[in-house]
Amino acid sequence: MNKHHSVIIVGAGLSGLYLAWRLHQRVVDVVVLEARDRVGGRILSNCIDDNIENSFDMGPAWVWPQYQQRLKRLTEELGIKRFKQFTDGEMLYEADLHNIQRYGGSSSHAESYRIEGGCRALTDALQSQIPDACIQLDTRVDFIDGSTLSLQALTNEKLCLYTAEKIILAMPPRLIQQSIAITPQLPQEISDLWESIPTWMAGHCKIVFIYAKPFWREQGLSGEAFSRYGPLTEIYDASPASESYFALTSFVGINALQRRKISAEQLIKLSLDQLQRLFGVKSLNTIDIQLQDWSKELFTSSEMDISKEASHPHYPGEAARAFYDNRLMLAGTETAREHGGYLEGALESAEEVLAMMFSTQA
Repeated sequence: MNKHHSVIIVGAGLSGLYLAWRLHQRVVDVVVLEARDRVGGRILSNCIDDNIENSFDMGPAWVWPQYQQRLKRLTEELGIKRFKQFTDGEMLYEADLHNIQRYGGSSSHAESYRIEGGCRALTDALQSQIPDACIQLDTRVDFIDGSTLSLQALTNEKLCLYTAEKIILAMPPRLIQQSIAITPQLPQEISDLWESIPTWMAGHCKIVFIYAKPFWREQGLSGEAFSRYGPLTEIYDASPASESYFALTSFVGINALQRRKISAEQLIKLSLDQLQRLFGVKSLNTIDIQLQDWSKELFTSSEMDISKEASHPHYPGEAARAFYDNRLMLAGTETAREHGGYLEGALESAEEVLAMMFSTQA
């Protein structure tokens, strides 16, 4: 027996949850199908002591409310607080193994903010506004028939069939290409375009080192460091607003294919060696270490993304967004026209889909 809904959203990341929330407010029969066992997608904030106030972002971490008006409005509407990124003190630059320099000046993150409780505060707040029955986790969509607007998904090893008036794919184009068979076949130029759009964060690996005290601040350092030697290429202060703990977050410069050749333990050992070079022996006194390699996430990274360098891609905003007479639509930060690859882009694309949906009903 088919399950029918007015709107089916595939993907419970920021775009998908925001769409579901706005549609639920309009009393639209909507369901979100999510392959993971959690909501959030690439928004992932790990907490220690089971206290959300002590959360550390393993995915996106920064917001710029002065430039990102949609995100600013959303955080205010949901009652989510922001706090300024810590940038006081000098920065470090590691040119090679034996050349570490301190320098002052304005940080590139001087205007950056972070979200209290981590970025998961956004998705947690949106999820709380949507009825539980409207979000189905562990549900992996693998086939869509655009002529009948039906799809099949695997849930708890059972095959489920759904039909809808509209389906919204709130996921990266490359992952759609890799994991969902769509019929009738989309034009070749659409497939080629989707394959050319990099998946944001897909090649990245982040490591967060958590401490009882901010020893770098005591040294007159901001915690910000850049290295041409590695394995960490960028490091920042990631202490939560509560300052119950303190942290350094880092981006691994070794690409995804190279990371496959070493273990997580080896990577952490090399990273701690580097922190000791940069900050001294106190950097070894970690309370906890969190590692997130997005290239190993089945529902984030495609094979094409793994073979590329981990950098912030350029998104031209040219992806087609509607198919089969506007009954199949595309959302997600990769499809944003202006803010691709940012949280703002996820909201931007979702709002464009909403505008298309309701303009066609007028």
